[in-house]
Amino acid sequence: MKFGVLGPLTVRTSDGAPVPIRGKRLRTLLSVLLVHAGRPVAAHQLVDALWEGEPPKSYLSNLHTYVSRLRERLPDLRIDHTDGLYTARVDPADLDLLVFRGRVDAARLAVRRGEHALAADLYRSALELFRDRPLLDLDAPALEPEISHLESTRLLLVEDRFEAELNAGRHVEVVAELEALVAEQPTRERLCRHLMLALCAAGRQADALAAYRTTRDRLVEAVGVEPGPALRRLHREILRGDVPEPQTAPQAPVFPICQLPPDTADFRGRRAEVGRLVAELSASDGPVPVVVLAGQPGVGKTALAVRVAHQLRTRFPDGQLFLDLKGSSTAPRAPGDLLAGLLRALHTDVPEDVAERAATLRAVLADRRVLVVLDDAAHAGQVRALLPGTAGCAVLVTARKRMDDLAGATPVPVGPFTPDDARELLAAVAGPERVAAEEAAADEVARLCGHLPLAVRIAATRLAARAHLGIGAFAERLADERARLDELSVDGRGVRSELAHAHQRLCPPARWAAERVAALGPRDVREQDVADLLTDLDGDAVVEELMRTGLLLSRGVDPAGEPLYRLPELFRLYVLESR
Repeated sequence: MKFGVLGPLTVRTSDGAPVPIRGKRLRTLLSVLLVHAGRPVAAHQLVDALWEGEPPKSYLSNLHTYVSRLRERLPDLRIDHTDGLYTARVDPADLDLLVFRGRVDAARLAVRRGEHALAADLYRSALELFRDRPLLDLDAPALEPEISHLESTRLLLVEDRFEAELNAGRHVEVVAELEALVAEQPTRERLCRHLMLALCAAGRQADALAAYRTTRDRLVEAVGVEPGPALRRLHREILRGDVPEPQTAPQAPVFPICQLPPDTADFRGRRAEVGRLVAELSASDGPVPVVVLAGQPGVGKTALAVRVAHQLRTRFPDGQLFLDLKGSSTAPRAPGDLLAGLLRALHTDVPEDVAERAATLRAVLADRRVLVVLDDAAHAGQVRALLPGTAGCAVLVTARKRMDDLAGATPVPVGPFTPDDARELLAAVAGPERVAAEEAAADEVARLCGHLPLAVRIAATRLAARAHLGIGAFAERLADERARLDELSVDGRGVRSELAHAHQRLCPPARWAAERVAALGPRDVREQDVADLLTDLDGDAVVEELMRTGLLLSRGVDPAGEPLYRLPELFRLYVLESR
């Protein structure tokens, strides 16, 4: 069965016979699933697409009915449903959108190999799959962002194709096509540049200068701006008689690109968090989604971010960028240096000015689908310069502090493991049979680790290295508070160093307050008790800083309704030993 979305929605049997799909909602549901083929779509996104206003009270039941109808009518289309997420599974050769993306990926690979003629042919064959505007016959406002992105991508790929043609030496052959396109799109500076280079190669410098004047006049008239530096530079070179050689056409940024670290093979737990993050970052109906994972050191923010980023690779086919901002170190990286690294990775010129670097990054990522992962951010100012400017991209940030001053960001707190998740990780690393044989002791080890993922993993690694050591015996060793942080160390890496970095970055009043609360012992503390300890300090500010860094946990309220707090257990032990 063949499906088409690059034009009116079509469904055909393998021998080409049309398969009618009647009813607006059924067609809308199929279209949304096909546009996101291979990627999970949250139920609420499908509901929003099917019922543009208020959905009926039975909307979930109705959604299940529509999904069932599609499964009955289209047996070759597999629709998976897991944890409120729906995923259409289609053979890549059976959906024009997936064929299109495959050819584009092949073209970009050819560019990286320097096979420009092949790249041009592949780009052309990919663009030929567009029969018209995507989903031309469907009135579905929820799909407009996706349709607009495809239209923008189509035009970008037209420009990529002509760049490949020029780099392959086909200047004269493409002049007529470029003249027609520039006449249709007079404000597309990259197309104008391609035309000017082609005309120069054909010995028509005067026509190249005329093309520049036309584009400049239209830009000034339409948006009130002069052409960009690249086009102005080419204009000056032609005026000087310094006609560029055909092969000097500028290299386009390299896409797709993947900078993600390897996923953790024995990653366990976090199912709810993964599902939420996939849904949040997949949202296509609005500005660039920015999600901030915040939590105490060792809670597994980076591992969670990397796991989600790998799951979203097909959702962001142009690439996944990864940057370590070193926010928890004594020397967080400056935005200008971070921008320079990103632009170099994308094989793009790096301007001297930081603001120009940020603008260049936004221009390079415009109308692309790229996931940007910013790991270990120190503060919102470090992040702002790295944000893409157009829908289609998404940003996932990890930080020890919540970033309440990062406008539009969605905070997602990351807490310790649940007991079940901690036991699952212990079993994955130390051995399932071993944990099953001493389940109560394994749960005690996890508790003594504060259910902190880093600590649980280190404990599991130590158990795996000592097959003769019983889990109960190891729990007894951990029970000694004075030795626990020493036990939670392996190959030079331990919980203590992570806690030390976090402790050092607190302001002096917060460190002092942590010492006073730690001295009260491993228990919940009433808000009034905290206030009594901080009589000479701004108690609200100190409590807020500790909570923003995940170093003071909210524990609900007592019977009188007073808020309760508690230091994470391993942080409490570190504070006591560092006094």
